[in-house]
Amino acid sequence: MKINSENAKKILKVCSEQYFTDNGWKFFSVERDFDKVVKLSEDINRQYLSYPSISRDWYVQNAGGKSTHLCDTWDELKKIVDFLKENKKHIDFYVVNEKDDLNEKFKAFFVISSSKDLPQEQIDAILNAQKQNIQTMAFISKIPEEIETSVLQIKKSEKPI
Repeated sequence: MKINSENAKKILKVCSEQYFTDNGWKFFSVERDFDKVVKLSEDINRQYLSYPSISRDWYVQNAGGKSTHLCDTWDELKKIVDFLKENKKHIDFYVVNEKDDLNEKFKAFFVISSSKDLPQEQIDAILNAQKQNIQTMAFISKIPEEIETSVLQIKKSEKPI
């Protein structure tokens, strides 16, 4: 059975999410969660405007939703949201590794691909992120063009189980 590009992308998403999870990394899917992150940033800004004696950073860190947007400061959240408003079609994940072990801590946008040869639009988005000092990484996994499949009929057993 041939795997079309749409299904290959779905397989890449599943593989990358599993990889992030296995490594203990927190992440959000831009495709799935971007609207939630924008709403959270708007809610935080409204809360701040209603009660400006408390910093926006406090709202970012303490308002419900930190586990969704993964940001520590208002400036970080605003930078991520503003960037994704312009580039969300070309970025797949925002990933945070907060482990304090041999792995380096990082926050980064991830693109997923089955090849090191990325489309020019995605390269432009990555370069734009780097100009804004936003780290970018690529998750690359080889997806076969075809997979072996079969269909077997299961016959009723003569003996009860």
